Amino acid sequence: MAFDALPPLVRRVILLVWATAFVALLFFIGPGAMRDLNQDWGWPRWQTSAGRAVGVVLILGGVTTALYCSRLFTRVGKGTPIPADPPKHLVISGLYRYSRNPIYVADVAILLGIFLYFGELALLLYAGIGALILQAVIVWWEEPVLKKRFGDAYIRYVGTVPRWLVMR
Repeated sequence: MAFDALPPLVRRVILLVWATAFVALLFFIGPGAMRDLNQDWGWPRWQTSAGRAVGVVLILGGVTTALYCSRLFTRVGKGTPIPADPPKHLVISGLYRYSRNPIYVADVAILLGIFLYFGELALLLYAGIGALILQAVIVWWEEPVLKKRFGDAYIRYVGTVPRWLVMR
């Protein structure tokens, strides 16, 4: 049975469970495990008040950005950022004018914020690995899917908006 064929309440529950599991794994379970590894490996910790402050700003900015972009997916794209319920329309407004992947930029910002907040080297490694995995997912899976789904409109979009950030 296709996801779209499920009753709306069932779809919402599935999406909520999926999103909760993703957030818990990426931003809580993964970093918690890396903090334990940092201690087990005897790696350094550089926790400073300035680092904590910048970390909080990155985390809050990342969360705000992800929520804003998720709302654009719902309002403009008529879908969600979750692969089971992707947007039906190409979203190129809002922050998508400056980055083709502002939610991924937000995810990396949150991970870097977690590193700065706790100051543990293993968390920086985790953020770097996370960014590399996102890059691989974008290039090898997401971009081909979007090209197939949205055709020439997506190809034009790729030609004008960078994958990560506009640096003007």
